[in-house]
Amino acid sequence: MYLYRAPNNVYFTRICLAKSLRDKGFPFDVKVSLLTSDRAEAVIRNIDVAGTLKRIINSIDHTTRINDFIRYVDEVINEIRTEFDKGNPASSASPKRINIPIRETKLYEHRETTAVAQAMPVIPLDDALSEFVDSKQKTDMRPLSIKQLKQRTLHFINMMPEIANRSSKSTQRICVNDICTGDAMKYRDALLTQGRSYKSNKEYMAAVFQFFKWCQLMNYCSQNPFENVSIGQKPKVKVNQARERWSHTELRKLFTSPHFNEAKADFKWVSQLMLYAGLRPSEACQLKPTDIQVIEGVQCICINDSGKKQRLKNLNAKRIVPIHSALIAQGFLTFVEERKQHVQLFTYQPVGSNDDWSKTYCRQLAQLQTQIGMKANQRPTSYGFRHTFVDVMKQLDVSEHIVAQMVGHSNPNITYSRYGKDINAKALVKYIAKINYEF
Repeated sequence: MYLYRAPNNVYFTRICLAKSLRDKGFPFDVKVSLLTSDRAEAVIRNIDVAGTLKRIINSIDHTTRINDFIRYVDEVINEIRTEFDKGNPASSASPKRINIPIRETKLYEHRETTAVAQAMPVIPLDDALSEFVDSKQKTDMRPLSIKQLKQRTLHFINMMPEIANRSSKSTQRICVNDICTGDAMKYRDALLTQGRSYKSNKEYMAAVFQFFKWCQLMNYCSQNPFENVSIGQKPKVKVNQARERWSHTELRKLFTSPHFNEAKADFKWVSQLMLYAGLRPSEACQLKPTDIQVIEGVQCICINDSGKKQRLKNLNAKRIVPIHSALIAQGFLTFVEERKQHVQLFTYQPVGSNDDWSKTYCRQLAQLQTQIGMKANQRPTSYGFRHTFVDVMKQLDVSEHIVAQMVGHSNPNITYSRYGKDINAKALVKYIAKINYEF
């Protein structure tokens, strides 16, 4: 807060607003012309103008809208300067009220000597979330990914009354520009006490970060409060131990059990496709008979999204994988031939609003595991087949870029990724043939 003289010799009062207010979109400062070039008179006027502005600024709370603040400053300062023009002491025009009124009228044109700021919409968190989800639905993002974004962001929104020490029954709705970095840190701390895995906590933080990044682009907030907030240090575990694979004993227990042998053909083939080809559960369940093709003289599985409701995780997931000789020996191609009159290779169908192809299969696998004595939370999952495939390839010393192509990962080597071409089926089949689980 200080008095300064402009190049035209007119004196101004200038007060800078706190950073916490600027982060919410309030102006950097408020500058008011004192309508005089006489310093002695400017000093006297500055006392009343500065005091009035300080009282108005100190009255700002979480319910104050930026437009209302700017409008009120204009009105009050204009009243004071009217008294200047009349030659009356400024103190006689100083307003006693300090509550900034809320008005629905549009922001009018401000005089160049008063507070100037770009109007920032004041929008409640839940309203912004609805717009955010609607925006994501217009993209090619998978429904499941959108649902997860919404659920994780909603988790933050529902925790805000507790984080901000407000009653959940309060009539005041928390708005986007109310959130500060302190709230982000408190949310991070709360996540760490709720018993989730490091990976889950990181995904929750990433979802809320993405939400506020969108809000910033929409001009609902001036900065992302989660910009510099991280979930903390990674757990001390090797990356290759983070994904649970099936042990040889577990594979034998499953595939040699009477329950597995009595299961439907769809279930058995999907299980083995993941184990022998590294497919994701949904990739296997959504296959069509026409996805089994002969390429360069090699029987292959073509993973793609050409069919109705077929979806891939990303662009890298579109690939071909040679069919292992063990599957051919067990009659997989005969099974495919019998299903040629059907649209889908298996009877699995997408389930729920997310069109989840693998949900039914995963439930069947869990039930079978329980039947053969594998306890919940102590057993590998359906994704474990895929992890097992990758691990076996690693033990066989197959190059990482080859495995990445077969399982649909991005190429880990920038040289191969940018300049190299996909390896052909004839070259891939020799690596697939190396796999021998020996049940």
